[in-house]
Amino acid sequence: MLIKSKKHLAASSFCGLLLLFGAIVTLLTLLTTMSMMKNMESGYFNNLCSHTPEAVAPRNLRLRLSHAVSTLRCLTIPKCYPTVRCLDDKAPMQIPIRHEWEQQAFCVSDLTEKSSDDKCLIYSFGINGSTEWEEKMHEEFGCEVFAFDPTSKLPRDVAPGVTFHEIGLQGDEVDVSKTHSHQYDALDASKLLTLGEIIDQMGHTGRKIDVLRLDCEGCEWGVLKQLACSGESELVEQLMVEMHFQKNLGLSTDEDILTAADAIACLEREHWGVASMEVSGCGPADAQYHELALKIIRGPFFLLYVTMKRLPEEQQVWHGYPNHATSYAHIVSNVANNVLPEYETYDVYPTKEKD
Repeated sequence: MLIKSKKHLAASSFCGLLLLFGAIVTLLTLLTTMSMMKNMESGYFNNLCSHTPEAVAPRNLRLRLSHAVSTLRCLTIPKCYPTVRCLDDKAPMQIPIRHEWEQQAFCVSDLTEKSSDDKCLIYSFGINGSTEWEEKMHEEFGCEVFAFDPTSKLPRDVAPGVTFHEIGLQGDEVDVSKTHSHQYDALDASKLLTLGEIIDQMGHTGRKIDVLRLDCEGCEWGVLKQLACSGESELVEQLMVEMHFQKNLGLSTDEDILTAADAIACLEREHWGVASMEVSGCGPADAQYHELALKIIRGPFFLLYVTMKRLPEEQQVWHGYPNHATSYAHIVSNVANNVLPEYETYDVYPTKEKD
């Protein structure tokens, strides 16, 4: 009996040691995974601002593209990306114009709350020969309005309160001289400047732009990245952006997809939220997409009108995208095993039925 008890005790002790060893291994694995996730997440957002390809982590291209698709999908899904209200908790409003498809909601109350001595400043890029919205902004709010378009030929004093300049925006890592809709002429690269250069040229150094409107046929991704990742977005109160997802309007290569995702990630890092999001459409001639863009868009002619402003301090607690922080280790493991996350692809090019 004594011998059996000793054997039983030895066996129990051995099993206990195995369980303890297993628990230690599990704990170490968990701590390592958490550390990797934290380093990857902080590295991704912190390194976006360094403007060097090597700095964007993780370096594995497939993993980066998977992350980019996740980021851009979050932007296109209502309430996935952080939302923000206008001043006094008022909803965004549209300014009525004849071309209804050009109407876009923004925080009107943010302009009406300004003092009479503090004249609002509006920059509008991509007017395509029409200044109706710009004129309304001057008439309704007394703003100083500057309209820009490198493809339009208009007089400098185009309308009361509206000044026109035949120049356009150039952002990071996107050659917009090669990015244009079938509806417009190719862009002259010599007419493209960064926002900082334009602000200096206009004599507005030190002033904040109350509304920056971008309808520049594909320049928006590089411009948004340059603004947010450099910190220049602090010069702007509201962003009104027409976001294009088509091949000839900014998203034609893997690098374009990464640039667009970098822009959105940097905007999040700078605490920008979505005040308004409206689905619109492109022309049929422009409806051609990169294969990854098909996993982002929500329809065959997909465009988004997005208005953004900074989150108030009490809302600046959102860190990363809902499916990012919890999926880093899972994605890393899947990539190592040659398995990538499955995303729904929109059937933009349905197979034609045979006669």
